[in-house]
Amino acid sequence: MNNNLYTYCLLKYKHSPFLEESLNIGVLIYFYNSRRFVFKYSKTLNRIKSIYENVPEKTVKEYTKQIDITLKRFKDTYDNLFPLNDSSLKHFLSSTILPKDDSVLQFCNFRTDSLRGFTEEFIESILIDKLFVEDIKQYHYQPQEPKILSRLYNNLKKLGFDEYKHNNDRFREDYILTNEAGTEFKFDIAWQNGTLNLIKPISFDLKESRSIADKAHKNFGQFYDLQQEAINNKLRYDLIVGEPNDSRLYKEFEHAISLLDNLPNVKIIHDSELELYSEKIVSAIL
Repeated sequence: MNNNLYTYCLLKYKHSPFLEESLNIGVLIYFYNSRRFVFKYSKTLNRIKSIYENVPEKTVKEYTKQIDITLKRFKDTYDNLFPLNDSSLKHFLSSTILPKDDSVLQFCNFRTDSLRGFTEEFIESILIDKLFVEDIKQYHYQPQEPKILSRLYNNLKKLGFDEYKHNNDRFREDYILTNEAGTEFKFDIAWQNGTLNLIKPISFDLKESRSIADKAHKNFGQFYDLQQEAINNKLRYDLIVGEPNDSRLYKEFEHAISLLDNLPNVKIIHDSELELYSEKIVSAIL
């Protein structure tokens, strides 16, 4: 039996049984090899309270607390709890942890996957960064990605590209990529040169090293999940990255770049290389 598997799901808050909407408030992961549960959940519920009135805060907090306590009881079990797959985890949770009823909390979106050579701790950090939206944090941050994209467009314009881009089947704007689950990802520019190159600007001009790490993990998770689409459709993901202004964060930035650069079908372009990159686009499609 393959031990290098894990199953995960989301804990969702559904404010009303009549509304087709929900919010992620937790992530549960079960690692088959170590027989280990990982459960991360919102402690403050600030995000829910900022959207809905009359949130049963004490009830939700007590539920999540008891789920955490119950799961910890299985930490040192010597026998496999169940054969690892989506349906068996769903049955285990509904029969032992959180009965499936009209409660505002529900475990959803079950999925089983392979570790693919990564450590459990690495998979854990990727899934939590990708799937768990923590409580809203109030900070003043202006995204720098639009500025990177604007610089790219300005460079293309200087090279006289505007008059050629229309009706050119080697250049597309607002390209939509849909993964196997039906989720859509939008790329501002796609250009053809052997592969179809999808451009995404990513700025790491942030205030804290942890923010850089979080952003790197989130993007790693996204493009790791999109590898099959790259293979099936002969795609390359061109990530135009912006550096932090604070030199103290440069070590974390270099670590973020090395992480993303290890992904197949991903090419890193530093924003300082935009002029050369623009010239490659123009020469490839004219």
